[in-house]
Amino acid sequence: MEYHKKTYMHSLLSRVRDEPNQPADDAIKAITGMILEEVDHARSCYAVTHKLNDNVRFAEMLLVDGCFILELLYRREKTDHPKNGDPILGNTSVFLEVRHDLLLLENQIPMFVLQALFDFGLVQTSTLRNLIINFFGNMLNFELQMREDVKTETTAHILGFLHDCCLPRDTAASEQKNTNQIIKHSAIDLERAGDCCLPRDTAASEQKEPNQIIKHSAIDLDRAGVYFKVGTRGDQIWVNFSTSCRFSFLGGTSPSGTSDDPTKSRRCCYSWFFQLCGRTSFQIPKMCIYDSTEPFLRNLIAFEQCSPSIPRHITSYAFLMDTLINTKEDVEVLERAGVLENHLGASEDATRLFNTICKEVVLGEFTFRKQWHDVEEYRSMTSARVRRSYAELKSYYVSNRWAFISVIAALTLFTLQVIQTIYTVRSFY
Repeated sequence: MEYHKKTYMHSLLSRVRDEPNQPADDAIKAITGMILEEVDHARSCYAVTHKLNDNVRFAEMLLVDGCFILELLYRREKTDHPKNGDPILGNTSVFLEVRHDLLLLENQIPMFVLQALFDFGLVQTSTLRNLIINFFGNMLNFELQMREDVKTETTAHILGFLHDCCLPRDTAASEQKNTNQIIKHSAIDLERAGDCCLPRDTAASEQKEPNQIIKHSAIDLDRAGVYFKVGTRGDQIWVNFSTSCRFSFLGGTSPSGTSDDPTKSRRCCYSWFFQLCGRTSFQIPKMCIYDSTEPFLRNLIAFEQCSPSIPRHITSYAFLMDTLINTKEDVEVLERAGVLENHLGASEDATRLFNTICKEVVLGEFTFRKQWHDVEEYRSMTSARVRRSYAELKSYYVSNRWAFISVIAALTLFTLQVIQTIYTVRSFY
């Protein structure tokens, strides 16, 4: 791979914008000198750099890795670039492995280094942002609209850029206030990244409170009358739980929602009516599950675990899905609703993915605590219990043929007995 890195680097340097005929060695010296000017800034982005104490060697490492990444992104975007002879793009298995390695937390290099190399040595046919989106965009797995407000200049590295693309706008904006701190906590070596997960017993004790809150599966909520649907906020990963009334004279606002409007507060009197006759929906963004989904989510979760200043939005989403999905039936409920699109094959594979991805991960602050509190309130309603009991009875008697036949026979016998009793009583008059 080191040979391919240097080959890609020389290919990139052959397209130096200002002096296309400049010898490669001169270009390397010029760019290395540029990196050396920012070497202290680059070192501050890493937790440990003791393996490369020499500044020149450290700058050369950033040069080779940075040029390799840029050339790979550039070749991927160029439709006229021959893929057959390419050692990476021409081999699907190698390409997928390299793409996976580029997202590992320990393999990140500071974004400002990539931006400087891009501005120095690549013909401006595109932007660095577009190159990254074109290369990694289909790994997001969510049907998200690529947000224009997420810039490479305000993100720590490639993984941080993709992470921000999944966040609500207000959350991403707050994270970008202290970029250097984020880089320092995330651009770390493999040993530090491995420490982001606590031992099993420690993690279990610290997760006691979140696990007490999150405890309802998708099929359980489905039987309680909750309709799962695809979220409409296409530019972010967000969930919403709401109840709307089917009758126009009562309006369409959930009585559990808070509002200063006195006319809306009066609807609280009709809470039971909303829950019984309303339509309760749980909106979750659509997710397509591929083989690359699990490692991608794990890297985003590791990024949040190693960055104390970042809200654990992706971690909260993973915990939410882990809670909703316990069996293959839960996956099937979400698939029918369009929330999940499983490309792994069996539903059990998707179940296993979400049930293992949060093991030994500390949740911390649950981003969707308010939404889940609304779920708890709905489940405590009598109407929800009635709906759930009805759904369970319906599921049992419809799925069991002999039980269904026995119920029909009993109802028929009871009806005939009532008719016979009526005629017997009428015969005395």
